[in-house]
Amino acid sequence: PLESGPVMRATTLGVALALAALVGIGLCAASEDRAHLLIQKSMLTNRPFAGKDCPIRYRIFNVGQSAAYDVKFEDEWSGEEFEVISGLTSGTWSQIPPGANISHIVILRAYTYGYKSSGSAKVTYKHAADEEEVQVAHSNDLGLLPVLSAKDDDKLSAPHLAEWATFLFLAFLLGAAPLALFSPSKTQVDDAKKKK
Repeated sequence: PLESGPVMRATTLGVALALAALVGIGLCAASEDRAHLLIQKSMLTNRPFAGKDCPIRYRIFNVGQSAAYDVKFEDEWSGEEFEVISGLTSGTWSQIPPGANISHIVILRAYTYGYKSSGSAKVTYKHAADEEEVQVAHSNDLGLLPVLSAKDDDKLSAPHLAEWATFLFLAFLLGAAPLALFSPSKTQVDDAKKKK
């Protein structure tokens, strides 16, 4: 059954406010003839494991009506928790045209398992090449990343042969037991023939 009452109203109100905020941001960005950068940070794996590669993708979108100039990207990852395997945690672009986007990928490797923190990435840019005022945009925060141990990786990726063998054996017993109990034996068949 559908929920009603305060919970449903609060959920509907939250969705409506989020949609109104997105529309408002879009209208503000579209009403100005200026650049407006949005940055998205996402992890490209479902389960990060200690000692294994964990790709992080950054996407920078220019949703404004003009180019963004002197774009600088930076993100910080704890050197005590992560090793940068490939890519850079910072970058610069001379400009990003309106309607364009840039993807940037960094490969990290966690040293140990546990919950690892991740802050938001930062992008700075200017509305014009000769402008002094610098605009700042922040990405979403990935929050605490649950990095699993190598033992968990082995459990999740193992073929589980013993479990499958047990399952098949028990399934065979469930099918064979009733068949053996209710099928007529040879002596019962012979006795039935003699009576006729």
